[in-house]
Amino acid sequence: MTLDGTGDDFVNPPATADVPSRRITRVATARAEPAAVWTAISQPAHLAGWLGDIATFPAGIKPGATGRIAWTGEIVLAVEVLAVEPGQRLEFAWAEGFMSDAASRVAITLKPDELGTLIHLEESGFAFPEGDDAQVLRALRSLAQGWTLELDELIAYVESA
Repeated sequence: MTLDGTGDDFVNPPATADVPSRRITRVATARAEPAAVWTAISQPAHLAGWLGDIATFPAGIKPGATGRIAWTGEIVLAVEVLAVEPGQRLEFAWAEGFMSDAASRVAITLKPDELGTLIHLEESGFAFPEGDDAQVLRALRSLAQGWTLELDELIAYVESA
């Protein structure tokens, strides 16, 4: 039986790609308390449990702090924390290797709802070259698939705790 008592299996929709605004958006529900989801997105040890394999933030996750998120054998992203509203919102910029003008911005906002926690993710500010919208769409779709997988991992992580 699900938390809503219906017995129906609830499936979160995938992330979407918006070419004109060049952003990725996903809204998903975790059957966990907002505090548990907040812990999973705001503490490096928990962050590495669903986003990448390694998350290091020597000064912690607070505005102005820098760190790295890495997927072993794949990619290392430099991260700068831009904003933190405890229990509600985390915003950061990240770029492959080193922070640069190519960094995109990720905002994760949490709200309690009847099933647990509504998670709203938006990534924007991509440094795509101007021109071919079909190429941008392919890139955004690939990134959207990545966020679909990563947020599914977040949801599994918090729901199994």
